[in-house]
Amino acid sequence: MKLKGIEKQFWWHFGQIKDSKDIPTEVSGISGVDDPEYNDDYFAMLTDKVRIMNSIYLKETYITDEGVKHISKLQGLKDLTLMKHPKITKASLPYLNKLVDLEYLDIWDTGIILEDLVALDQLKSLKELYVSSAIKADDGSFSDLDNERILEHLIVLEDIFPNCTFFVDFKKYL
Repeated sequence: MKLKGIEKQFWWHFGQIKDSKDIPTEVSGISGVDDPEYNDDYFAMLTDKVRIMNSIYLKETYITDEGVKHISKLQGLKDLTLMKHPKITKASLPYLNKLVDLEYLDIWDTGIILEDLVALDQLKSLKELYVSSAIKADDGSFSDLDNERILEHLIVLEDIFPNCTFFVDFKKYL
């Protein structure tokens, strides 16, 4: 069936697809940096047809909690980077928790911080996680937690993520 309207534009731009029968249900990965194309509508359209994806790398795009909700429909997602997205908040935690195949998660410099991670109790395959200790202030600075407070949080998280290496503000914790 020939595609029409916005769906036609989307799939043509995605892979020069003209007919709905040619839309893939599986895509290996998507990558975007500082690109307004990668927004909530993009992931709504994409996940309406694509069911399986291995990797998503997004840095400073236009995705919000709504986009994470769409991403949570994907199966087989092992690597997810959502670095530098201030409009991704802890409201996304229930959606991230559905991505049970995740092995790598980078949510550094989002509205999700270290203390929020206890909500991700379904991500048992997680091996590597990047997160901020605190939310960025309006002036662009971080009021980092002291090392003792970080370690207190990590002790709790070790039970939830037993095989995970944590990178809190890019400092490695095993």
